[in-house]
Amino acid sequence: MHQILVTQRSARQARGFTLVELLVVIAIIGVLIALLLPAVQQAREAARRMSCSNNLKNLGLALHNYHDTYKSFPIGHQYQGHFDGNPNSEKGGTGFGWAVGLLEYIEQGNQFDRFDPRYPAGENTITGNRVVCQTPLAIFACPSDTKPDQRTDGAIPDSATSSYQGVGTSYNGWSNHKVNQNANRLRFNGVFGRTNRGFETGFKDIIDGTTNTAMLAETRWDMDNNGRNRSRIYCGKDIVDYAQGATNCLMVNGRWALNWTQPDGNPQPHRTAGSQHPGGAQFCFVDGSVKFISDTIQHTATAWNNGNPFDRNNGGANYGVYQRMFSIEDKLVFTQQ
Repeated sequence: MHQILVTQRSARQARGFTLVELLVVIAIIGVLIALLLPAVQQAREAARRMSCSNNLKNLGLALHNYHDTYKSFPIGHQYQGHFDGNPNSEKGGTGFGWAVGLLEYIEQGNQFDRFDPRYPAGENTITGNRVVCQTPLAIFACPSDTKPDQRTDGAIPDSATSSYQGVGTSYNGWSNHKVNQNANRLRFNGVFGRTNRGFETGFKDIIDGTTNTAMLAETRWDMDNNGRNRSRIYCGKDIVDYAQGATNCLMVNGRWALNWTQPDGNPQPHRTAGSQHPGGAQFCFVDGSVKFISDTIQHTATAWNNGNPFDRNNGGANYGVYQRMFSIEDKLVFTQQ
């Protein structure tokens, strides 16, 4: 009798889960994972966004240090020069961009020492210019951006890519003038511009206020169906020997909306700012602050009007807030949204 009771007790103790019980447990685990994953993804994106913000803050600090030394910000694109054989050329420059001047201020003194600004960016026999332009830097990479470290585009193979560009004009296009012909200051009105704009911007030129004027913007890869974005760290060149074209590698403008992805004739989506952060993109302003700008910020795509810049005749009613943050002297109110 005792042996029978022990056997029955052992059988009850050895009993496992039924199929129904197992399915219920699996379903509960699945629900918990489904609830947890978005929180994990949000935490990871928050960390990536903070890292991106730190990159912009450090680049902004480097720009301030550069300004302390040279009393102005760097030229956005060395577009003007003699390397096409014409000393008065409007497009024969070296091709270097604003970031090259910052190398010694972002702990990249070895890179700074390797390049020679007297030669074009693509030169690779006398100087190390091309090698410098091929070297990725972590400070120029947003962790949320899907960009490759290098990509052949234009004249320099395997050129180093960037998640950040300088803020150029609030309108479309770039100044295109010969030596001693200054560009229209009101139209080409951002912190950065081509050499031939005729002036280098400093704090004294930020008439709208340093807290209201952006100087660096996020950009993102895959801005259109062709997966394009030409953002580069060092230079913008379509021709090896001189700097014709490719200013879009170095600067963005405010004519088109944030994260705009539709082609419009020659202007392509990589002329505007954008990011992989949900809802907007981060900008570094001239005062060194980094602000997240929402996709919903007012934008009106105002085209240049010689007789009525910034739509001043209407008090700026048709000159959107997004464009205002690109301009150093529109003298209109900027309200962050």
